Amino acid sequence: MDVRGFVSVVCALGLASCASGGPSPSRTDAVAPIPASRVADPLRGDFDPITPGEAADTDRLGATVRWGGGIDRVVFQDGRSCFTMRAARLTPSGQPDWTRESNNERFVACRAGFYDALRFAPFREVTFVGRIDGHTQLDGERVATIEARVVYLFSDCLDIDAATDPQCAYGPVEPGAPPGEP
Repeated sequence: MDVRGFVSVVCALGLASCASGGPSPSRTDAVAPIPASRVADPLRGDFDPITPGEAADTDRLGATVRWGGGIDRVVFQDGRSCFTMRAARLTPSGQPDWTRESNNERFVACRAGFYDALRFAPFREVTFVGRIDGHTQLDGERVATIEARVVYLFSDCLDIDAATDPQCAYGPVEPGAPPGEP
């Protein structure tokens, strides 16, 4: 067989492999990916449409809300992390959307456990799902507070960084151990 014939056979075998879906996995314990339609979305649900500003002026204790925006600061005290937030309107999927309709409303969202203020730095975008549990004063202004059951961090990293930098991770975030604790 000459070189042209050999190259033709190799190319034909390569194309045949592509057409058949390639070689089958040698491992029998390979796990198929879960379809996106079956993955639970922690930002979905039925929420009270009240805004943080409206909640500051009323007593809607216990209302389940989905609020988000940009972080002003995070404080860890008495076993809880509290996020002081600048509210933004949310897209249908729950991501903060800084449109002209966004205003200067503020709120505080707290959750038991430690959330690192370095990871949850000012201006990072977070969405919370929780229940209105009261009010507090911020700079002389009454704002609503919620007890969060979901803390969902959105990434502001470039796609190239997201695969290698743990600070670029996004999605629901569970609390960690405070510094100095195992």
